[in-house]
Amino acid sequence: MYALLFSDTLVNRAEMRVFTREKIYSSALARGAANGDKDTIRAMMIGWWPFIQAFERAIDVRVGHLPIKPLVQRFGQTRIKTFFSEAREAVREMKEEEGSHAILWADGAKEFGLDLFGTHYDTLPSVQKLIANADSEDPVIFFSWLAAVEYIAEELAAYLCHAPKFTGLFAKNYWTWGLAHDEHEHDGPSHLEIDEDLARAYYPSKDPDITRAALTANMRECIEMFEKASFEIYATTPEMAH
Repeated sequence: MYALLFSDTLVNRAEMRVFTREKIYSSALARGAANGDKDTIRAMMIGWWPFIQAFERAIDVRVGHLPIKPLVQRFGQTRIKTFFSEAREAVREMKEEEGSHAILWADGAKEFGLDLFGTHYDTLPSVQKLIANADSEDPVIFFSWLAAVEYIAEELAAYLCHAPKFTGLFAKNYWTWGLAHDEHEHDGPSHLEIDEDLARAYYPSKDPDITRAALTANMRECIEMFEKASFEIYATTPEMAH
């Protein structure tokens, strides 16, 4: 099981959740979905799909390419040797979960007449930019962005899974992808805790205040980019396109 390198929490998670929640609540895309507007829901399912698929691939690429040297220099050879096998396994599990989450997303889209695996959809520029950042070779940026995506997924799920006009459109009256993020139990540290732990471990400064500021800025940048992408996705709805 993954053992965290740091015993304390650095990033203010409550503040980050509030920041994320405000972006989601102010999003016409999320609000339209919560109100049960089928055109908005289809736009959301299609618009985010390229990122959901790419996110799984981005994690897969990183599994075998986590740099070990900076961690050995910081924590010592003995500790990192054991830790590294645990870290790789934890990231591999994340990749597998994201793959299953992609299937859940596509299954949910089917209920709105969409075949995401069988149809090609163009990737919007803002979504492409998110994908590019998720592919970063800098482990600090990569794990900061993974953490930010966890905040977004959890807050979006919490919002929509408690929106009866949205959940009532599904045959079983619940959104499986949302439940996977809204009520996810982990044996050991959560994905969010692992992401923040690794981002902090790879950050070159040992000053907690400097590191906190840097990681917080990275995560906020990602969340703000998601906000911009949600505007662009919403603009593809029939109501906005005409």
